[in-house]
Amino acid sequence: MEKKVKVFGAALDATDFPLNVQTKLVYLNRVAQNTVPEPNFLDPYEGLLLYSRVLSNENYTKMGKLSVDSWLTPKPKIEDFPLIDQENFQKFANDGLVRDYSIKLEKYIQKRILPDVPIMIGADHSLTGGALSALSKEYGAENVLVVVFDAHYDGIPASIALNIAKYIKDHPDEVNPLVPELTSSVEENSDIKDNYTCASFLHYLMKDEIIFPENLIIFGCQDYPDEEYRSIKDPRIVEFVDFFNSIEEKGVTFIPKMDPPKMLEKLNSRLEKINKPYIYISFDVDVGGLKEIIAARFRNAIGIEKTTIIEAAKLIKKLIDAKKCELIGLDIMEIETHLLNRIFPKSGREDLTVEVVDDFLEILI
Repeated sequence: MEKKVKVFGAALDATDFPLNVQTKLVYLNRVAQNTVPEPNFLDPYEGLLLYSRVLSNENYTKMGKLSVDSWLTPKPKIEDFPLIDQENFQKFANDGLVRDYSIKLEKYIQKRILPDVPIMIGADHSLTGGALSALSKEYGAENVLVVVFDAHYDGIPASIALNIAKYIKDHPDEVNPLVPELTSSVEENSDIKDNYTCASFLHYLMKDEIIFPENLIIFGCQDYPDEEYRSIKDPRIVEFVDFFNSIEEKGVTFIPKMDPPKMLEKLNSRLEKINKPYIYISFDVDVGGLKEIIAARFRNAIGIEKTTIIEAAKLIKKLIDAKKCELIGLDIMEIETHLLNRIFPKSGREDLTVEVVDDFLEILI
């Protein structure tokens, strides 16, 4: 029997990054003043269903949304106002509660989606771990190729990332790698624990053998240490470089942002060597951030062009067709709800996240 494609929302948005917290507070002030612009969709799932030409197709079965406490969503309720501060979000992560939502999502997929194909639309990238956990148990971790489009490598423990942030603070004029947004303010975040978060979840998935490093490809990352960074002898940088080296030695393939033809050549070369029966694709929209895509939660890097993203999708589709590799799931994550499909009059720019997502899905589904 042919599998259905089941689309659902997962609107966990628990980052303690100050700009994200401030955005929620501004939104709640507008709610209180009854000045929220229309249409007031509450999360990425609602936004994409409203604007997407592809997801409107009846071939996509709409499943609704994973239940998330309202204060942890992109647009909280007015009664959540006292909870919206950096300390509460930081405590949520430090208490290990981010992973609890991934476990909740795993059960949701097992109960409501499988054996069909899940398409998750959401915010916090850590929820990809819940999807992969469900699919790993269903198909076998050794059988699943995982391709992640992302401007960041979401597998860096907080202790290493914070040491990099401290180095950046001490050496503001030197070349700096891109690191997860939890390092944006060292003073506020200095007591963050090494826990499962949107910045580190891949580390824990490999540690728990939910995915295998030799089956993981990271496309478009910008925190991969280049030669200039590798020449720095500060112990914090050495630790960072050694960490990436160890991950590569275990088999993870990094395809950093570089000249697009070289990126595509490296991806194609790696895919040609793949002989796995199943594939999962995770698309963090910040991989194209500040290009066509503006509605990304973390906008600390200029991403890659849409044309490169789409050509990469075509290479993956070629793999699927040529080697009869079955797509068992896909997600579109880290969407900034408040910027989705927005037009910015001062700059004349328009967010084209929906257009990029539609073209991406059209190739792969």
